[in-house]
Amino acid sequence: MIEIGAIPLVIVAALKDGQCRRIPNTLILAGAAVGFLLQGWAAGASGVLAATYGLLVGLAILLPGYLMGFTGAGDAKLMAAIGTFLGPVGVFQAALISILFGGIIAMVFALSALIHRQSVSPWGRYALMMRTLVVTGRPLYIPPAEGEVMGKKFPFAVSIALGTTAWLVWQWSLV
Repeated sequence: MIEIGAIPLVIVAALKDGQCRRIPNTLILAGAAVGFLLQGWAAGASGVLAATYGLLVGLAILLPGYLMGFTGAGDAKLMAAIGTFLGPVGVFQAALISILFGGIIAMVFALSALIHRQSVSPWGRYALMMRTLVVTGRPLYIPPAEGEVMGKKFPFAVSIALGTTAWLVWQWSLV
């Protein structure tokens, strides 16, 4: 039941990220500290070890996205803090579900360009990148144009909150 402790963390992080596009380090550090304390209280040294491995796996899974500019540093740190509650396997699964939710949200953003004609559509840029890949066999990345809907950042902590909550619900149904 330690996993339930991650719920307030992801809710507050999603609200903060949605509000100001930042996840405060104090929130992440406090969340990780609570995760370590709960794991240590419940399982002793093996719980602290599980929290440590969970932190490392949570950080490792979103760190490449941060390094490539797809996510923010706060998102990677948030997933690491969640790992202290869920352990290495749980945070890995929750992160994959979170990435799936992030992809769905990104598709909604892209499709919104078809509905809202005032924003620049990404579909022409995507078509050019795909044609270049097919013709040359080499990928080409063209950054989003000014005002393009895909150039806007969306709060990935919302995806993390949805993914973590979905994982928790999935775990409860297995019990």
